[in-house]
Amino acid sequence: MIFFKKNWAWLMVCVLALLPLIKIFSLISLNFEYPEFDSILFDDYEMPEHLAIQTGRDIIPGIEIAIEQSGEWAIRWLIAVLLITPFKIIFGTKSNLFVRQAMGISCGIYVFLHAFFFMYHEGFFAVFSDLPLILSGISAVIIFALTITSNRRSMKLLKKHWKTLHRLIYFAAVLTIAHVVLLNKGWELYATLFGFGLVVRFGPIRKYFESRKLRASFKNQLRAVGFLTKMRRLS
Repeated sequence: MIFFKKNWAWLMVCVLALLPLIKIFSLISLNFEYPEFDSILFDDYEMPEHLAIQTGRDIIPGIEIAIEQSGEWAIRWLIAVLLITPFKIIFGTKSNLFVRQAMGISCGIYVFLHAFFFMYHEGFFAVFSDLPLILSGISAVIIFALTITSNRRSMKLLKKHWKTLHRLIYFAAVLTIAHVVLLNKGWELYATLFGFGLVVRFGPIRKYFESRKLRASFKNQLRAVGFLTKMRRLS
């Protein structure tokens, strides 16, 4: 019980990262019996009749769903990681290093899967065939580097260069958003959240939030919730 109480946020991140993976991997089956077919097979999705009429597609290949789903969750986790600091600035909450690390690794896993599924379907050199794909390829390399170095050993090894390296996350985010903008894949929300995070980090605005009573009010509410929870347990 003590473990769950201390690590509930970390466990929640792990569960949230795992659930979409279950859905994605449910589309996949391995083929070792028939060498004439691919070793990794994807189940196609049959569209409901009303959606088939709207989209003009009866069946969506499973590989396309895997590419799209892994890409969407990759950018969601990327934006979530970038919103940790703005949330801390506004509400004065403490950020847990292990939770931040779990979120970053979740992002890295989905970026890896997105890249793997795409190259498995289109081939490695397809990454260099179009500007949106080139941008996403550069972003993926950066995120891979950050994922690999998201540990204490790397922090000690790289020392002051570790922060410099991990600041590249902002460049990766810009490239990722440019990727979805050029592909016209519902980029508005991601761009808005990313822009909001940058605005909150801006010097005068950051000082404004840090000096406001909003943080104290939020903390008092958290204390009140904790107090009520204890009272309920006692009763």
